[in-house]
Amino acid sequence: MPSLEANGDRARILGIAALISLPVLASIPFDLAPLVRGPAPYPPEWRWAFRPEGPAQPLLAAGGCLFGLLALLWVSGRAGTGRHPIAISRALVAGAVVLGFGLQIALLAREPGRPLRTMLSRTRSRSYSSYHAVAISPEARDPRTFLRHHADRLRGQARSAKHAATHPPGPVLFYRAMLALCEGSPKVTDGLLATAGVRDRESRPPATRPARAAALLGALLLGLLGSLAAWPIAHLGTALGVARPAAARLALLWAMLPGPALQTPQLDQALALPVAGATTLLLAASQRREGVAWRAVLAGVLGGMALFTSYGAAAFLAIGGLAALAAADGATSLRRALAGVAAGSVAGLTSFGVPALFGHHPVRAMLTALSIHREIYTTPRSYALWLLFNPLDFALFLGLPVAVTGLLVLAGTARHVADGGATPITRFRLVTFAGMAALLALGVTRGEVGRLWIPLMPLVLVASLAAGNAPGRRESLVHATLLAAFTLAMGSYWVI
Repeated sequence: MPSLEANGDRARILGIAALISLPVLASIPFDLAPLVRGPAPYPPEWRWAFRPEGPAQPLLAAGGCLFGLLALLWVSGRAGTGRHPIAISRALVAGAVVLGFGLQIALLAREPGRPLRTMLSRTRSRSYSSYHAVAISPEARDPRTFLRHHADRLRGQARSAKHAATHPPGPVLFYRAMLALCEGSPKVTDGLLATAGVRDRESRPPATRPARAAALLGALLLGLLGSLAAWPIAHLGTALGVARPAAARLALLWAMLPGPALQTPQLDQALALPVAGATTLLLAASQRREGVAWRAVLAGVLGGMALFTSYGAAAFLAIGGLAALAAADGATSLRRALAGVAAGSVAGLTSFGVPALFGHHPVRAMLTALSIHREIYTTPRSYALWLLFNPLDFALFLGLPVAVTGLLVLAGTARHVADGGATPITRFRLVTFAGMAALLALGVTRGEVGRLWIPLMPLVLVASLAAGNAPGRRESLVHATLLAAFTLAMGSYWVI
């Protein structure tokens, strides 16, 4: 494989990816290979449940959003030849955000209730997400008091609110802020509940009208933040030397990946934005003489926010930071990148530690939460089993055609670098996949990586498909068609 940008090589890789993907896709509605859903039900292992009856309602709106994304990919061919290429590329990315967000909501028609009511009920569920339940409880009424006692209360929440007990206080405070907004604005509350079709008689303490509206508002914002990751994905592509039209196509493909589209509403969706944003800012800081400091500090602030939301974000931020360092081109660029990473790390740790000013104990809380996570989710599960199934789960929710393409391109990249050729995108690719391999070998995550590793998917998407003018329009349309089919099939027949 002399050149990863050669049309013949990319066409060959795309053909192999399609040939591997199609049989797996065809098996999903009939559950011909149950092991692709996981090795065993929870507890203690993990398996996505099968829904033999298919979706509760036809996914017509979801199909419309996917068709719109395909149409934008078709139009993207004009982005490089039109009179206003930058404006066209920005419009394509904006379309990815809007249609991607709409797709998330439309896919919830697979559940028995209305999409917005499904979002609301999921957010309020202690088993699906316990952050809202803790946020509306008396212990979170005063944020300062909550922060002061957060580390002490984690053990008591280990059974009744597992998600809140294994995370920093950020998610609970996020929903508490949504509650404050809804309590202070009856119009917002009424508008949200009316749109979702929630009646007055359904609201009883502690699930008051503002509390229900806060659940829906928070869920919608998480999905929107996940869709907004399209912007740093496009900028990351251009920073790595990818042409603007191809970078815009990466953003459009992001909206169609099964993981971000189907895992609604989850914090993991939203974390894709700060992880991709921090990586992009660090890479941009290495490429310009001016603005190194503010880009590095902003990257650090995004990283601190991600850490305040999930302790696991540290691994994704580390992979992104190392990949940005590897992509630095030349000694001067590398010095800027090192300075940016150092400044970003200081800014990130500082912003993560700010709640300590209000009495929070971040280190003690982190050690307690990670200990609870290890006891509940890590130790009872088999390391060897998930060493095999984690890559499969990640590949399916990333999109099997993208994952297969990434592995084949990675093999070609390794040979190309061994022959003495290394570019920013090839170094970025090697470090991203090496980071994933290290994270897999650590074994700290066992199951559900199709959700938990969503923040890593922007980096892997770029590493798998980006190169010069690639992905081209035709290549992107093939990937998009396969991704749309996987997203609809998995959403229809798997309980996600």
